[in-house]
Amino acid sequence: TQTFSLCQVSYGSFDYTSLLYLSDYGSDFTGGRFIFMDQNGNRTVEPRAGRVSFFSSGSENLHRVEKVTWGTRYAITVSFTCDPAHAISDPALP
Repeated sequence: TQTFSLCQVSYGSFDYTSLLYLSDYGSDFTGGRFIFMDQNGNRTVEPRAGRVSFFSSGSENLHRVEKVTWGTRYAITVSFTCDPAHAISDPALP
């Protein structure tokens, strides 16, 4: 079964999403590639440590991640909003 994601639908307030890969496809894990779904053909991002992906989180960037079949895939996801109503306040310093 393939799962499709849409960040803005899944999380509501995300306008942009970024991924920083911390492990390498093929040597640290297999599977786990990031795939943009497109009617003209899918585009695959092969994770490499240090590689950053940045994309808008709307319906123009439907995507999924393959199931990891061996090893461990590490990545940091950071999502951004342009809507002040969904912004996180700066922490208060003592």
